[in-house]
Amino acid sequence: MFDMRHGVGRLRSAHIGVRAATAAVLAVTVLANAGCGSQSHAAEDKTVDLGKLDTGSYPTKPKDPTISDPAKQGRMLEALRLGNILPLGSDIDPVLVHNGSGTHAFTEANSFNKSLNVDHFADDARGFVAGFATSARPSEDASLGYTLTNAVMIFDSEANATAAATALAHSGFVLKAGPGFVLQSEEIETLQSNQHPTAQIIWAPTERRLGSWYPSGKFVVFTMIDQVENFAVEQDFGVTPEPAPLALTDKAIDVTVDRLKNFQPTPPDKLSGLPLDPDGMVRLTLPSPAGDLGGDGFPGAVDQHGIMHWMGDTVFYKALMDKAGVDRVSDGAGFLVRTKDDASAQAFTDGVSASRFQHLIDPPAGLPTARCVKYHGPDEHAAPFHCYVAYGRYSATVWSLQQQDAYQRISAQYAILASSK
Repeated sequence: MFDMRHGVGRLRSAHIGVRAATAAVLAVTVLANAGCGSQSHAAEDKTVDLGKLDTGSYPTKPKDPTISDPAKQGRMLEALRLGNILPLGSDIDPVLVHNGSGTHAFTEANSFNKSLNVDHFADDARGFVAGFATSARPSEDASLGYTLTNAVMIFDSEANATAAATALAHSGFVLKAGPGFVLQSEEIETLQSNQHPTAQIIWAPTERRLGSWYPSGKFVVFTMIDQVENFAVEQDFGVTPEPAPLALTDKAIDVTVDRLKNFQPTPPDKLSGLPLDPDGMVRLTLPSPAGDLGGDGFPGAVDQHGIMHWMGDTVFYKALMDKAGVDRVSDGAGFLVRTKDDASAQAFTDGVSASRFQHLIDPPAGLPTARCVKYHGPDEHAAPFHCYVAYGRYSATVWSLQQQDAYQRISAQYAILASSK
């Protein structure tokens, strides 16, 4: 899935996974009326000659998506369904307004969380189907406050979910030397919640890290709290440690379990039948080319609440999406947003493309309504070139390392939308 920080798409590197993987990144600071200019292109009603657009080797017609592995794809779609109902960090603690990088749908052990020991995941999590994790913190600075990671894992039976909660807690955190990993086995404490006695809770007082696995029906609710600021203060100034944050853990469990009341897991034998593109968003989205550094996209779409897990500045994006009536977002060689009407799509495009870190450049030849920018900001992993365009009730965003490639992507995406009528 795409990852929006500072209003831009981000690129993979040896240490960075894009769109929702495992990068440590700053939060979005998009300002709708900031430095690069935010004039609307809605007034420009020029006819675009699709035949004159430079689209490179990208497709220019809508194409129904195909599935090579229905079972695997079904699990991913189930994970995305889960993300559509799970709480944001701010739903658990209102101060957590900046989403972190630990946001993703997952179906494999090694894609869950790098702080956890998953060496025995296959044995620990028998019957695991799919999961969704989200992460948030109070500040765009990851060293301030604390980070809350909240996840839900779906299992094929209640018995397997209960067994997995115990086994995963026993495997616990990664134990190794190095910055951020100073845990030793004797430093791990087992805690008990009076409010949720079946929760399996471990606490690493040295690192100020708490992990909780709570079984609830066919689900395991995982909560991890990293008190990074407390850890730094205690290490640097010898301040007396605070007790483990059990109250926050209880709150995360309560809010999450309440949301799960609105989610009915798909029977495992029905997963391959989940519709890939029920509302036609994926067929209208420019597909990501093989080896794309833009990130690990997936064929699928999420609703407005689901996409908020990937938005760095949740306050800004919630207001922008509510005003535009955004109901679906899909991912590919960029991302495509569906709004309530044409005017809302243009307004959303103007808002999302206006940032103090983005400097306006010329649009691609033949597509004057596109808005293209070059990024100059603090995120070293941000893609340097971005283009935005509205067509009908859709707003598209693409990004690339190369200006010409960004031009070709936005031109191809426009052509797909224009050819869909």
